[in-house]
Amino acid sequence: MQTLIDTFLELVAFDSPSFEEQNISLLLEHALLEAGLSTDYDEAGNLYGYLPGEGPAILLNAHMDTVELARGAKAVIEDGVIKTDGTTALGADDKAAVAAILTVLRTIKKERLAHPNLVILFSTAEEQGLLGAKRLEVDKLGGVQYGFTFDASGPVGLAVTAAPSYDKIEAVFHGRGAHAGFKPESGISAIQMASDAISTMPLLRIDHETTANVGSFLAPGAKNIVCDKAHLVFEARSLDNEKLKRQTDSMIQALKNAALKHGGRVEIEREHLYEVYHHRSDSAVLETFRKACTKLGLQYREAPTLGGSDANILNEMGIPTLVCSIGYEEAHTTSEYIRIEELERLCSLVLELATL
Repeated sequence: MQTLIDTFLELVAFDSPSFEEQNISLLLEHALLEAGLSTDYDEAGNLYGYLPGEGPAILLNAHMDTVELARGAKAVIEDGVIKTDGTTALGADDKAAVAAILTVLRTIKKERLAHPNLVILFSTAEEQGLLGAKRLEVDKLGGVQYGFTFDASGPVGLAVTAAPSYDKIEAVFHGRGAHAGFKPESGISAIQMASDAISTMPLLRIDHETTANVGSFLAPGAKNIVCDKAHLVFEARSLDNEKLKRQTDSMIQALKNAALKHGGRVEIEREHLYEVYHHRSDSAVLETFRKACTKLGLQYREAPTLGGSDANILNEMGIPTLVCSIGYEEAHTTSEYIRIEELERLCSLVLELATL
């Protein structure tokens, strides 16, 4: 049987940046079928697997896509650590989880282990704002009692008990072009308007539950022309929806005020990408995870996060889903790595959750 490490290295070797998951999904579908599961897809390319068992249906979820920086990843193993040659990200986010799930399903088949009804979800375009999860077909997840999303950094054993709501703001400032040397006073600078707006916004860490950021500021043009157009993208996140609304409202008002001050105009689009969730300490999904960690001797921890995952969408759909750490570190960077011992702990944990 293919080993856990072999499976992980094979997955890393497949390029699967967001919207290019077709090849890896075929590989994964073949692996699911070999492990005795039936499979299905939806229009977003999300891959579902089904393994009938006894008892409630449990969902195991990971995403197939990686950030663009993981394209062309070449894994290197040194001193028990899997990393890259330093030119790309590794893609352990989230291929470590995919490898662990496949290994567990193969083990269940080989050793004929008893298990509940298992539903597997390998999603697409998670790194682009949970786009695959947003197009999940609920009927393909029918009967799932609760689920686990394996997609958080840090040593195995962390339960993410809360995750934020997320707002995206796109703004386009329209000014008036003019020659910067001959007649600058007749121009209206889109860059100046946007800069003024940003300077009045509360940004970065707002409080322990809320953050906000300017992610992109594009204003191409010649240095001797008063810039007439600037495109900006912002985000705001919070574990409290009232705080999120106040933060997003204040950012939008700053954009409007800047346009009014300088005599230009601004187009604003506001999008609520996903919804906050909180897990009670006595919830079934949390108790199951805690029990599994205790049995395996893992250091159990609980913490909220300000990052989003497929679990935001699944919880909003009414499926209590817990995000679990899977051992990778420095995700989305060329320094990304995972220790082999953490990958093995992850596999043991997934096996325990899949056979409880």
